[in-house]
Amino acid sequence: MALALIRQAITIYSLIFIFNVSYSKSQSAPPSIEIDSKGHSGKIYNLSYTADGSQLISVSEDKSIRVWNTVTGELIKKYVSEISDGYGGTFYTSSISPDGKLLAVAGYPVESQKENYILIIDLEEGKQVGTAVGHFNVIQSLDFSGNGRYLASGGDDGYIIIWELETNEGGMDLTKVSTINMGTPVSSVSFNKKSQDLIVGAESGIFIYDLSVIHENGDSFPNKKLSKYKGIVNKVSCSPDGKYIAASTFEKEVLLWQNDGSFITALDEQEGIVNALSFSYDSRILVTMDIAGKGISYTLPNASKIASFDAHDNTVFAAAFSPKSLEGNYMIATAGGNNHEIYMWNAISGQSKLSIKSKGNTIWGLAFGKELELHISTDQRKDKTYSQSFDFKSFQLHAEPISESGKQISSVPKMKVYQKDLYSLDIERGGTIVNDPRVDGRILAFTSSINNELIVASDLSLKMYNRDGNLKKIFKGHKGSVRSVSVSADGRYLASGSEDQSVILWKLDEEGVLPSIREVFDDPIWQEYFESLPFDSLTYITNTSAWQETINLMKDAKDRNWKDLNEVYEQLGAVAEPFLNLFISADKEWVCWAPKGYFSCSSDGSRYFGWHINRGINTLADFYIAEQYFDILYRPEILWKSIAKGERVEDILRAEGDEIFDLTKLNRPSAIFFELTKSQIDSAGLDYQRGTYVSESPTLSLGVTYYDGGGGVKEINIYQNEKLIILDKEVESIGEGRKEKKSYEVNLSPGLNNFTVVVKNYQNTESREDKLKISYDGVMEASSNLHIISIGINKYKNSKYNLNYAFSDAQTFTSTIQKNTSSLFKSVNLVEIYDYEATKDNIVSAFDAVSKKAGIQDVFIFYYAGHGIIDEENESEYFLVPTDVTSIYGDSKQLQQKGVSASDLKLLLSKVKAQKQLILMDACHSGGAVAAITTRAVASEEKALFQLARASGVVMVASSGSKQFSTEFESLGHGVFTYALLEALDGKADQGDDKITVNEIKLYLEERVPFLSNEYGGKAQYPTGFVHGNDFPIGIVTR
Repeated sequence: MALALIRQAITIYSLIFIFNVSYSKSQSAPPSIEIDSKGHSGKIYNLSYTADGSQLISVSEDKSIRVWNTVTGELIKKYVSEISDGYGGTFYTSSISPDGKLLAVAGYPVESQKENYILIIDLEEGKQVGTAVGHFNVIQSLDFSGNGRYLASGGDDGYIIIWELETNEGGMDLTKVSTINMGTPVSSVSFNKKSQDLIVGAESGIFIYDLSVIHENGDSFPNKKLSKYKGIVNKVSCSPDGKYIAASTFEKEVLLWQNDGSFITALDEQEGIVNALSFSYDSRILVTMDIAGKGISYTLPNASKIASFDAHDNTVFAAAFSPKSLEGNYMIATAGGNNHEIYMWNAISGQSKLSIKSKGNTIWGLAFGKELELHISTDQRKDKTYSQSFDFKSFQLHAEPISESGKQISSVPKMKVYQKDLYSLDIERGGTIVNDPRVDGRILAFTSSINNELIVASDLSLKMYNRDGNLKKIFKGHKGSVRSVSVSADGRYLASGSEDQSVILWKLDEEGVLPSIREVFDDPIWQEYFESLPFDSLTYITNTSAWQETINLMKDAKDRNWKDLNEVYEQLGAVAEPFLNLFISADKEWVCWAPKGYFSCSSDGSRYFGWHINRGINTLADFYIAEQYFDILYRPEILWKSIAKGERVEDILRAEGDEIFDLTKLNRPSAIFFELTKSQIDSAGLDYQRGTYVSESPTLSLGVTYYDGGGGVKEINIYQNEKLIILDKEVESIGEGRKEKKSYEVNLSPGLNNFTVVVKNYQNTESREDKLKISYDGVMEASSNLHIISIGINKYKNSKYNLNYAFSDAQTFTSTIQKNTSSLFKSVNLVEIYDYEATKDNIVSAFDAVSKKAGIQDVFIFYYAGHGIIDEENESEYFLVPTDVTSIYGDSKQLQQKGVSASDLKLLLSKVKAQKQLILMDACHSGGAVAAITTRAVASEEKALFQLARASGVVMVASSGSKQFSTEFESLGHGVFTYALLEALDGKADQGDDKITVNEIKLYLEERVPFLSNEYGGKAQYPTGFVHGNDFPIGIVTR
């Protein structure tokens, strides 16, 4: 075939692919899974204070807008809009209206839009009220006029557009009243708030435009070009009093002019290019921030240096002074650095007052261990330390720092590769890899597979090449620069770490997806030729094997056209999808999820990812966190199977007959909000102070309003300081979109009471949380009471279920906890139930007795040693098995009648007022005893236990995780779990303060139980731990 047809095939396919992507996005794009690290995971490009200074708004390349409390640093609100692949939907600029009510944001358009657009958000209503469409390239800068009537936008298309804002009944109309053609890209616009002048920074220079006659002059305005600068302009800013103009250039210049353009001075030469400028509220101070993250404050107009600020560890792109505060402090917020931190600091002293950052960190280094333990570094230094590791076999996170040369690091044979420059690599006895700066960016890391393939990580791509330098695979999944890559010792997996704060695991032997041969060679000549082939069916298949087999068959048939196909094939890369994703927070919470959303996690891990749902450019997008679908998608046992078998989660589920999760087939979650009426506020004497109600009364009537999202309303859960206090199943399904109100009486504990409410529907989907803070200035008791229910069952009516050490485990635990808590609590209220006394009625009665005695400031511990079982006939409900249950398997009716279900426990725990609760469960099941090792578990109960702890808001540590065995060893005299627990209570869990806290117990058991079970039984057993909320002590160490 002619070479021209080959080139045409590649070009036409590329255009068709781009068109198809754009078309599908313009319709109803499927929900996309995104990380939510509770802060920004990308560069922050702009900051704005609200008019009263109480809130700070940040916009980022991570495609989110976040609103922060400037006193506490708490995240108040997150806004997201339409997004698409790559840069589509990235925010580069924002401006807040002078009255603080409106926020304008813009940046890079999504693929479906031919023109760029600006969003207008009503900050009081929390919704988008307007959209302005007009630019044809990236919008780099926005600014409101001093009267708030006009908005200026400037972009890479070389135009400035002036928009007039008018309120209409449903929102805001933005009318294009003028367009100024600058002829070169516009980097910055700034209104003089005291006049109608607009300061413009563009590649062509700095200009002052007089817009006072905006409705008379059309698109032509009097203007003046400023002088004295050498470099291309980066930023411009006009002072709040309208007297000064400041600008920075790419030649490390910062200059100052009068508002009429007369030159004042050039500031001392900066160490780096200045990316951010900000004037103080009174125009007496100017702060500059450079590409190294250094900040300097200057007095005006003489430009004398006052202070410097060095907390940022990399480039800063945004700075904003606060409005005048009550104290008169010159506080400025700046944003940047490797982990996108916001600092609020004093421009006079250079001292930091507050820092805000996400819970994630850039992944700078990865290294597989001997098996599937992945060592992870968030350290940028070349001689890095791997501060933690994640084991993909056991799904456990370990904090054991090792150096880069540590023995734990596997050594995969590597090809000899030489980096020539930022964009190219030479392979010894092979080809050359050359990155396209626009498509790939710089080469940041590389490694080789055991099959001598080269994996190259770059700013904008992650790709794999063969030794000859031919592209074989494109790994698509990261949303930021890829900083680190590692191949597992067995060669099966590739791990990559990114500035987007995630780790992705890829399966290297998966082919990936290629367009079919017919999709690429769609010219009629080629189509007719393919029809003549005996293996024509291969030309319709979209994978690598189909291409390779077709080419080989053509070669064998001595058909010279194989060369034409091969030339195209070597320029195409199969697209690989992530096998698993991993996010680890700075406080060691983690979540690991498959592409369809099924996940495993630590106690709070499910808060860190979710589904972004586009609603078009005229409406803000929705974001639902994974926690809302916890009961459906928390499937640790499926992820364990996926790794063990090397199969995708969805393939395993299909093989087991399960339906694959599809968010679009579910009703919207219902919604619920706290609502305090005037009478409720008056009766409790509530006073609102800085985001918190202050109560004079120890009791409160708490009102809620709930909405049916279409899936019905199943139950309302209210939590106080993260512990479940209200479980209301007496609620009505009122019909989609309709609302209902209810109120509940609650007791307040002294200090801050954080209330949270969620509503669950009949699809087991939860609403978003609503939160309410109420402070009560009551008397904090000097010491509280401890309440314990301890249950141990060795003897069952059906003797084949008898255990060896459950009775002694419970007894020893009880005596140990009493001994170690005598000086910590005022009194200990103990209920012990053993063997044949351990019936459902007696267990419920024990809870009833504790519920009557336990106060809100007390501590409650529930210890259980005995059998536990999943009843697969009853929606996989989990049951504790009392002594009189004679058939564990196949008798669902008996379990429901005599067993204590997780639902029962949730209700019983909610009635115990003590807000500090610890559940310790050595509860699994077996078919009988074995001489030396008795196996208590043969199936996974981790999900059920985790769900119970999460729903109840309690701390739980249970004996076994997914597919583990809770084991008893004769040589220890106890079950492994309780043996390690007793060690912890006797002081081995103490981290140096002579107190044993629940979190210290959890951490100790997570390390000790696997060691003991492996040493005595030959197989590691991992406990299940769930810690939600504040840590609290339950024992004193006596030395």
